[in-house]
Amino acid sequence: MKVTIRDVAQQAGVSPATVSRVLNKPELVEPATRERVRNAIRVLDFQPNAIARGLSAQNSDTIGLVVPGITDLFFGELYRGIERVSRRAGMKVLLFDAQHSRHRALEGFTFLRQHQVGGIVFTSKLVSEDFDPVLERLGIPVVLALTQATSKTPLHAFKVDDVKAVFDAVSYLVSRGHRRIGMLSGQIEDDITGTLRLQGYRTGLLHYGIEFQASFVENGDYRFDSGYRAMQRLLRRQAENRLTAVFAASDEMAIGAIRCLHDNGLRVPEDLSVMGFDDLSVAHMVVPGLTTVAQPFAEIGERAVDQLLQMRSAEGVHAGATEYLPHRIVERESVQTAPAGAS
Repeated sequence: MKVTIRDVAQQAGVSPATVSRVLNKPELVEPATRERVRNAIRVLDFQPNAIARGLSAQNSDTIGLVVPGITDLFFGELYRGIERVSRRAGMKVLLFDAQHSRHRALEGFTFLRQHQVGGIVFTSKLVSEDFDPVLERLGIPVVLALTQATSKTPLHAFKVDDVKAVFDAVSYLVSRGHRRIGMLSGQIEDDITGTLRLQGYRTGLLHYGIEFQASFVENGDYRFDSGYRAMQRLLRRQAENRLTAVFAASDEMAIGAIRCLHDNGLRVPEDLSVMGFDDLSVAHMVVPGLTTVAQPFAEIGERAVDQLLQMRSAEGVHAGATEYLPHRIVERESVQTAPAGAS
């Protein structure tokens, strides 16, 4: 028969409420009573229900995490940092998959609050003003990772500077002799990352005196299949565009583009150089190895949880600030120097 909290109370000669306090707020119970209850727990081998404890605790030992999609390749990289700091602090992580839906992302806040998490790391969509009513009701800290906020509610965020990162990618390609550079962009509507990375591409071209041409750009959703389809659309205009390099707004799209080029009998980088953004683990596994802009995913996850823990202990400062972590260019084999006269 399962041992209940009432059995423990009877064994220790106290009320069930006292047992609950020993489990959740032991500092409120006198040491002698606390020891009597803990001894009863050991004797009866009582296993507290983690969910029930969380519901009664005012200071949950669980952090909520909202991700765009658990199948996204970047998730494992980010989670490694989140889990490392959470485990060190004795915290667990409760995951909510937004399934690339803005509505689901909003639901994530409510779901996690109902499960009494002590704070939330949000990595999904741009947090705009329509999130404000939900954020105001939460009453717990929220920190952003890989995104940012335009909401009235101030939120701390950790990410790379997308504009500068893509500017640097364009600079790298120009340094290799490329001037006819295409882009596989992210979604522009409802996607601050897509907007900023496209801005970085345009700013880079302008800096080097290269005219922006809309026909050089196709949009995707950062995933492999969309990269493949976007590359297909660019190839239909290749006779006119004469691109020598393509920059993709994610490694997944870049790998999709490489596959599309292979299926169309073209070689990377001999016929077309391809560059990505992320530096996922898979970037060095593909052939050719993918040259890319590296994001420090694990460090972003670590910094986000650190900030959340500080806010929980009332030590958090600079609420609403966006902290940019450094990116870097990782050279592999998917980019070559443009052929003489190609531009």
